Amino acid sequence: MSSNGESVVSQKKALQLLGLEELTGSLRIVTQGVVDGAAAFLSRLCLPAAEELGLALRDRISGWRARNAMRMLDRANKIYLSNEPVGTDRLSPRLANLAIEESSWIEDDSVQELWSGLLASATSIDGQSDENLLFMNLLKQMSSFEVSVLRFAVEKSSKKVIQGLAISEPFEGFLVKDLPSLLGVQDIHRIDRELDHLRELGLIGPNTGRGRGGGINLSSGTADLTPTPLALHLYVRSQGSKLSPVDYWNIPVLQDKATATVRTEKDFLEPEK
Repeated sequence: MSSNGESVVSQKKALQLLGLEELTGSLRIVTQGVVDGAAAFLSRLCLPAAEELGLALRDRISGWRARNAMRMLDRANKIYLSNEPVGTDRLSPRLANLAIEESSWIEDDSVQELWSGLLASATSIDGQSDENLLFMNLLKQMSSFEVSVLRFAVEKSSKKVIQGLAISEPFEGFLVKDLPSLLGVQDIHRIDRELDHLRELGLIGPNTGRGRGGGINLSSGTADLTPTPLALHLYVRSQGSKLSPVDYWNIPVLQDKATATVRTEKDFLEPEK
């Protein structure tokens, strides 16, 4: 079959999988490559459940939402392929449905990229893994501004390893008057409330174990943007990677000189004498 013929078949398959056969006209601005990529991702990782996803979406998705979903799936396909998959991966229909539903409402590229990465890193050999449900539920609660703050905090902060786990060095001391230019939003009230929300989501705050003080400190006139370990995990998964944060950033593991008592499994299994 000619390449044109293959394209027609691929496009038809993609529209059927998403239940969008009747929206062909409103999808004209979506390039053929995007349609093909979306079809390839679903048919490779999520059949036969992909066809049921299409039936579920058919009655509630518009052309505008379909274009957004196609873009997200195409990007997820590219991320997935860039990781050199072994060909036996499968995707949980539950996570696929959640990612398609949420990303279909979003045009912002920076947020779409995170949905694509989370979907690409949600695969497993049997398709039963729901690890990324945690991260998807966090992302669905975040605004585009919060996503930009998360990126800034994670990418700019220094990281270290304690007890084998990655944490960020304190990323604080930003003057409140400098936050609008630093974060690209002029409304200081919005900055304050959205930093508070990131703190409540457990994504920013100190790593001291003494409370959750992320955001603006009114007494000092400064802000703490330190990303939490959970934020580091969310960022890594949203890049399409299944690596731990330690391995993703190749953080040096220094010799731990702590002298605290360590409790092992053996301590709990051996009967008392």
